[in-house]
Amino acid sequence: MINVSNLTLHFGERPLFDEVSFFIGKEDRIGLVGRNGAGKSTLLKILAGEDKADSGSVDKPRDLTIGYLPQTMQHDLSLSPRQVAASAFEEAVWLTSRLAGIEAELNASLDDEAKMMQLAEELAHAHERLNHIGAGDHDKQVEETLRGIGYSDIDMDRPMGELSGGWRMRAELSRILLMSPDLLLLDEPTNHLDLPAIQWLEDLLTTYPAALVLISHDKTFLDRLTKRTIEVGGGRLIDRKASWTQFLELRKEEIARQQKAFEEQQRFIEHTQVLINKFRAKKDKAAFAQSLITKLEKLERIVVEDDAARSMIVKFPPAPHSGKLVLEMHGAKKSYGDRSILTDGELTLARGEAVALVGANGTGKSTVMRMLVGEETYEGEIKLGHQVTIGYYAQDMPDRLDPTLTIKETADQAASEENRTKVRGMLGAFLFSGDDIDKKVKVLSGGERARVALCCMLLRPLNFILLDEPTHHLDIQSKEVMKQALKDYDGTFLIVSHDRDFLHGLTNRLLEVKDGRLRDHHMDILELIERNKEEASMNDTRKQVAAKAAPVVVKSDDRNSRKDQEKELRKLKTQVQRCEQELGKLEGEQKDLQGQLNNGTLDTKGMEQSYTRLGELTSLIDSCMREWERAGSDLEALTKEVV
Repeated sequence: MINVSNLTLHFGERPLFDEVSFFIGKEDRIGLVGRNGAGKSTLLKILAGEDKADSGSVDKPRDLTIGYLPQTMQHDLSLSPRQVAASAFEEAVWLTSRLAGIEAELNASLDDEAKMMQLAEELAHAHERLNHIGAGDHDKQVEETLRGIGYSDIDMDRPMGELSGGWRMRAELSRILLMSPDLLLLDEPTNHLDLPAIQWLEDLLTTYPAALVLISHDKTFLDRLTKRTIEVGGGRLIDRKASWTQFLELRKEEIARQQKAFEEQQRFIEHTQVLINKFRAKKDKAAFAQSLITKLEKLERIVVEDDAARSMIVKFPPAPHSGKLVLEMHGAKKSYGDRSILTDGELTLARGEAVALVGANGTGKSTVMRMLVGEETYEGEIKLGHQVTIGYYAQDMPDRLDPTLTIKETADQAASEENRTKVRGMLGAFLFSGDDIDKKVKVLSGGERARVALCCMLLRPLNFILLDEPTHHLDIQSKEVMKQALKDYDGTFLIVSHDRDFLHGLTNRLLEVKDGRLRDHHMDILELIERNKEEASMNDTRKQVAAKAAPVVVKSDDRNSRKDQEKELRKLKTQVQRCEQELGKLEGEQKDLQGQLNNGTLDTKGMEQSYTRLGELTSLIDSCMREWERAGSDLEALTKEVV
């Protein structure tokens, strides 16, 4: 499908790619890996046609369709997720229209054999493509995809401007998946996805009928979806037909063989040098010595690849002693208007516990973390134990850093008095050395800012650490280092993460935020995932059984009379129309209020009133939706009976 030949690209004097070549076949499932800054995203942009190299070629068929999901993108904020996803079928609409046009042209070209052959070929291709992307119920496909990726029915029709960056990205991902392209280029698609959405996407992509090139720092995601791995680094590519875990084992074996060959070559060089030195001064052996010198000069030297390269050296300082109870929560409550985040939350954390806070996006995990550190108001009681020193890494911590300061100045401000002399050494452990430490924070990448923020945490003595998505910007190797550091930490930590592999084997207790409550599970994350899958499967089965067993709702005592039936039909139609009008009115008011709140023009009293009204509107919309669904269902059942 795509043939990349002698691709070269430089950033300044550094070669990002140095005459690299590879081929992507129509059934390839490729994991694109490498350290932050190695050039993975740049290579994906070149494949998508959005960037150009200095030299080399990227050859692909003219009719190849590509679905490209970058890490950052521009969105039309006036559209809803439903509209964004539905735009995937623009090609299907055009193809359907074109089919009719081709058939008309065929009828008009019966005497032109060459023209008929050309049209017949176009007709076959159009039918093949339409069959591939589907020409069925597009509305149903859109809803199923949006629901699978985590959207609620209400959020599907909200303007993108009211949604976070993560939810906007989900809408774009839905559009790309519904396009059914020949090739998917996905750059960190699991960013901003919670565990249920990651599992849904993983299941979908497993059987998705397209070639795939995937950048991900989620090892489990890579292993389950890819069969070939291309590592980017040092201007070159290492390409192996293996999943990520298999690739690592192959690389270890290859480097071990290189090391052995290198050692043998070094022994040969040393022995040859001894002979040269021995015979160089002897006239009758000078020619022999010169031949040995020439031989060494022409010898292709073996270089052992530094596969490990540089990696962070993370080690948490010894935790200061604290009391046995680190944190207590009793009767904690938190809500936004009528939306309850936490109801009567109860929690006790003991010294040395390793705990993960898990749950779907929007359930309130980050809110709970902010409550624990005092950044969020709440009702009830939350108190720290004796001599507990707390550290907090927020999800947006890299963005909280002062962009005008240098890396060194940022670390100096964060360090305790006794650790100020250790700042340079600690920055070096996080891969900032030499002139790097004088860089301004504003010029750093997301991954570099994350490393600075993590480094700052380690410059103060802490015995209780709260981490909200600390691995979000870290590459696979850095995540491994971070995981081991937490395993070795002798204090208490509470962590939020959607990375299954990172949490697996790290924590011995899970707190699941669900339906406004903290549910305590003493199990590994993979056990909880399997249990939730089983529960979801059982619930689906119950719904199917209930649907089959449900009796037809009868709205009149005498349905034998067609006149009564028609009267009931008119009544139900009126009820459906009234509900639709009321929904439109309520949702319009909701949208206006949200717009006022987003504009920041309201005073404190106005904001309070708006939030209260938003809560009322949510309840009214929900009630109206239920009435509309009941009336619609009754109308459908009665219509079938009349027919």
